[in-house]
Amino acid sequence: MWSYVLFGVRVIAARRYIIVFLILICPSAFCQNLVTLAYDDGVAEDGLWMGDPRGHAVLFTAPCENWTLSQISVYGKLVFDDSSGIFVAEIWDDNLNLIAKVTDKSGSFFGEDLDWALVDVPDVKVSRNFSVTFYEFGEVYVGTDLSSPSGRSLIAARNPNQIQEWNVAAYEQSQTDWMIRAHGHSPPPTISLDSSPLLVELEGSATMDLDAYDPDANLKRSTIYVLNNETGEVIWSEIATLEGDNATVHLSWPLEIYQISSDDQSLMPALASNSIDPSENVSQYMAFSAPCAIQLEQNDSLIQALAYFGMDGKFNALIDNSGYIHYVSQEVLKVARPDLDYMSYMASNITLIKDKTRIGFYRMNISETKGPSLEFHQPILLSKSPLFNYKIELETIKADLGDYLLMVVVEDEAQNAVAGRRIVNVKPT
Repeated sequence: MWSYVLFGVRVIAARRYIIVFLILICPSAFCQNLVTLAYDDGVAEDGLWMGDPRGHAVLFTAPCENWTLSQISVYGKLVFDDSSGIFVAEIWDDNLNLIAKVTDKSGSFFGEDLDWALVDVPDVKVSRNFSVTFYEFGEVYVGTDLSSPSGRSLIAARNPNQIQEWNVAAYEQSQTDWMIRAHGHSPPPTISLDSSPLLVELEGSATMDLDAYDPDANLKRSTIYVLNNETGEVIWSEIATLEGDNATVHLSWPLEIYQISSDDQSLMPALASNSIDPSENVSQYMAFSAPCAIQLEQNDSLIQALAYFGMDGKFNALIDNSGYIHYVSQEVLKVARPDLDYMSYMASNITLIKDKTRIGFYRMNISETKGPSLEFHQPILLSKSPLFNYKIELETIKADLGDYLLMVVVEDEAQNAVAGRRIVNVKPT
């Protein structure tokens, strides 16, 4: 979950769907119940060999107290065909104290091409911030991600342990992520959900109860996804917050499908959900959210964002994943900042450009064999005015008769996720 401040009002948004589904689909035997902490985007624009005595360091934040770190991975390759050199990987706590260490031959983990090397470390409990530092005495290039900087990449040295001044001429610290990741675990939640098929009449709704338990008492959220059982498309979802070690959640699907419409387009099914805990004064205007991408002008890069819709379905806000507000409606501004004139605000703050900006809303498909896949609906060209909410609306339409798959995901603060499934058969009234 990430949050942002809207005109001084804190609003908490639904977490991004892609990560949820990647956790959900990953079979436990393959993932070994490990959670990955990563700040790079997985694509290396370059590589850098630091050399003795300096090392690449990444500052991580543990997802919960007493989280167990078990492995690290480094995206790298050998500088030369040197299989005799060594590397040293160290884990430091928040005070730069050494708490774990691994030394091994570089040639046993890295080759001639950039790739991920997975390194086991002695299980160590970490809380709050910790750092992973990689010293490549065996001449290893470490991948550098220059497209999505997190501000967590550092340069470290030992004896004594220290963070050094950034002096890499090829890169600026604010634009660089070392491609180093941390893998760990904590006790995951368990859930109890009736798995027998549920028969529902077309004019009714699908309801059931879910019981969740978390051994270390840090439950966070439950999400229900409804899929077309034949095509695997996600047609509806709803999120609820959880806390503590035990929770009973009443799940209800009103047999509806989300659809986003403009003047001349209807996009169905649309990936959308209720927003989590928006501030009371704007809750009716930001009741639902849909992940999307913005292209402000032709050939511009895509900006990932969430579009917000009111209880009446009107499009009321567009906020990117960094928290930047690209658009709010008159209704939201009037409530959040009644002292501001909307025409003046619109001229100075709204980045969307009439007849140029496009918004692409997502649809998602889940396959038993291939996992999740995302694709865009036909992008909507903003040809209307923000004074009329761009004439974009979130709507619901009734589901057809047939079988649907209800997929329930329960997450905890440690980023564990467990899933339950149940078939719903919608029959005539």
